[in-house]
Amino acid sequence: MKTPTRAFHPTTWPIAAKLAALLLLFSLLPMLVASSYTLKGSLASLEATEHRNLQQLAASLAGRLDQLILDSQHFLVYMAVHEAVTKLIVDANPANRLAVETELGKIANSNSDIELLMVLNDKGNVIVASHPQFLGRDFHFRDYFKQAIGGSLYISDIEVGAVTRQPGVFFSAPIPNPEGRTAGVAVLKLRGEAVTGILQSARSSSSRYAFLTNREGMLVYHPDDKLLYRSLTKLPPPVEQRIVKERQFMLDRIESLNLTDLARAMVPASQPGSVAYFSPYSGQPEIAGYAPARHRWVVGVNEPQAVFAAPLNRLSWHVVLGVLGIGALCILAAFGLSRLLMRPVHSLAHAAEAMRAGDYEQAKALPYWQDEMGSLANTFNDMVRSVQERERERDIFGRVVSPEVREKLLSGEVKLGGESLKVTVLFSDIRDFSTLSEQMTPEQVVSFLNEYLSEMAEAVKPWGGYINNFIGDAIVVIFGAPIAAPGREWAAVAAAFDMRDRLGKLNDLREMRGEIRLESGIGISTGEVIAGQVGSMDRFLYTVIGDAVNVAARLEALTKELRRDILINPSTFEGIRYRPEAQVEGMGQHKLKGRREAIEVYSVSRAS
Repeated sequence: MKTPTRAFHPTTWPIAAKLAALLLLFSLLPMLVASSYTLKGSLASLEATEHRNLQQLAASLAGRLDQLILDSQHFLVYMAVHEAVTKLIVDANPANRLAVETELGKIANSNSDIELLMVLNDKGNVIVASHPQFLGRDFHFRDYFKQAIGGSLYISDIEVGAVTRQPGVFFSAPIPNPEGRTAGVAVLKLRGEAVTGILQSARSSSSRYAFLTNREGMLVYHPDDKLLYRSLTKLPPPVEQRIVKERQFMLDRIESLNLTDLARAMVPASQPGSVAYFSPYSGQPEIAGYAPARHRWVVGVNEPQAVFAAPLNRLSWHVVLGVLGIGALCILAAFGLSRLLMRPVHSLAHAAEAMRAGDYEQAKALPYWQDEMGSLANTFNDMVRSVQERERERDIFGRVVSPEVREKLLSGEVKLGGESLKVTVLFSDIRDFSTLSEQMTPEQVVSFLNEYLSEMAEAVKPWGGYINNFIGDAIVVIFGAPIAAPGREWAAVAAAFDMRDRLGKLNDLREMRGEIRLESGIGISTGEVIAGQVGSMDRFLYTVIGDAVNVAARLEALTKELRRDILINPSTFEGIRYRPEAQVEGMGQHKLKGRREAIEVYSVSRAS
């Protein structure tokens, strides 16, 4: 039974009790998360409401612009069919001209939104104007004349006048003669202030403002003159060239504001909407409500997100600061407890790091306490000693056997002294290697062999081949030992195919380097062998001994004589004869060196 002193000492508590204490101290975290979630939801709701407000305001402004445009157009049509104007078109005598000039002057003086009224004959010459400086000017090249003389009504974008240098909107309507044919054009220029005045009414503060773009993404109105007549995003070169050529804004080039998100939303808009974007000019996130007008414009109402979010953000900070203040007190208490808890954890972590680095002398965890952590430290130390012993054994075996055989020896699967197995042996050799090596330095020979043998080893690896030996430029690969392989014949042939493919790629690389191409032969033989450890007490070697090895080597030598890349013996042929991937050709019987009886030899290649 624990004494009262030990019961109240944290070092004697179970890990569960320590974790419970930490969880209790950090119970304020859910409160902070819940508050944050609630405030975030409120901010999202407030932002959605503001999006709707801006969208509705933009739609209202667009409606007022539509009404202004419609009223101006109706007035111009009325003027174009006025009796005095139609008389003037038929007979431009001084009396008729005076009557129209008087009427136009009255209209212009009574309507401050109208900047200019003109009557043009069928040649595009101004015969009557509300401002004398326009009399006699030729405007046949202007779009408003071309459209109206063809019998159609015309409304322009906001343009800067070539004479007055003031922005405005041009309207034109055909003037019919008594026969009903178009004989002239009536032109009205609406002041830019008539449009901008409507937009300026949306400015309730220094942060909210309205702006206007056309369908090409040009800012035709903005309260900041530095941004006026610039495009929201980069215009296509043909569009920019047309605007500059037509002198619509009296500019030699159109600069882009790089507001891509805003342009994507507003330029193609067919319905009111809203968009959030980052403004590089204010350096903060902003939102804009927009609505298309019936004419060629889109009205936007803009406001920084910080304006409507500021009160809620202040409330958020108050909540956060309050929770953090309480949490700070808990953290101070948790800090002292965590130091006690983490001492054995740190010791265990340092020991594990030393173990990973192979420093088993330093891989020792200190059991500070007599609880679960102390028991874990003792168990870890036992594990380190076991792993250290295991590594020592693996190191010993690694010095005397190959890695594949080492694992089988450690698991007790390989018999010392040898066992009879049926395997497939692949023997590959470079043709005329002696001639090639005479032309290279020893260093070049080693580099050349490393490159070649690496490629061949990579070709064998996927097929489970055990590379038994490298003999100069020759490779001896065993399939079926020390790891059993039921499809050993096909694995050997498939590996040979891959070796040929890799040799082809290597030859392409050698040609690029100005080196000659290599040729090799491959012999494959299947048969019974003795597989096991051969050598002395100081050094063992896992190898196979038997006729199959000799036959594979002789078949490789025969490839040069028969001018075939891969030759196999009958046993290998029986193992692959039904493989659709392989194409086999009988080469007849041949007597191999070192053998009394001739054997049937087959050539194998990939099926086309």
